[in-house]
Amino acid sequence: MRLARITVAAAVAGVTLLSTTPASAASYWSSSAPKYATKVGNLKTKSVRIGNGGSFTIQLRSGKWGSYSYLWARAPKDSDADSHRIILQVYNPKTGKWDSQGKGIKNTTYSPAHRAIAGRLYKACAKASILGGSPATCTGSWLV
Repeated sequence: MRLARITVAAAVAGVTLLSTTPASAASYWSSSAPKYATKVGNLKTKSVRIGNGGSFTIQLRSGKWGSYSYLWARAPKDSDADSHRIILQVYNPKTGKWDSQGKGIKNTTYSPAHRAIAGRLYKACAKASILGGSPATCTGSWLV
C-alpha cells in the first residue's frame, strides 16, 4: 500500500514537472535593453510613409545588454512619425510564426527588444495606430 502511494506521488510529481515552463524558456523580450545597451549599431534603415502622412525613418538596431545581444526597432524623433506604432517582428522557423511587440511613437521611440537567437529573422516595422489601418511597412529582414 505504501509503495503504491509513493509510486503515484512520484508519477504526479513527474507530470507536474513536465507541464511547468522551465526558466530557460522565459520570455526573450526586454523593455530595458534598448535604454541600457552598449555597442549599439543600426542593422537596417528605411524611410517609410504611412497612409497620406509624411515620410519618416525606422531602424532595426542591435546592442549588448548584460550578457546577451538584443535587437529592437527605433523611430528617431520626427513629427511625421508621432501617433504611429513602431514594431519589432521576430520570425521563429521552428514554429513558422512571427511574434511581435510594438509601441506608440512619440519623439524618439524604441520597441521592446528581443534577445538575438541564431536562426531567427528580425525586422523593424511601422504601422498606423488605428484599427484596420494600412498594413505595416518594414525594413528588410536580418538573420541572426
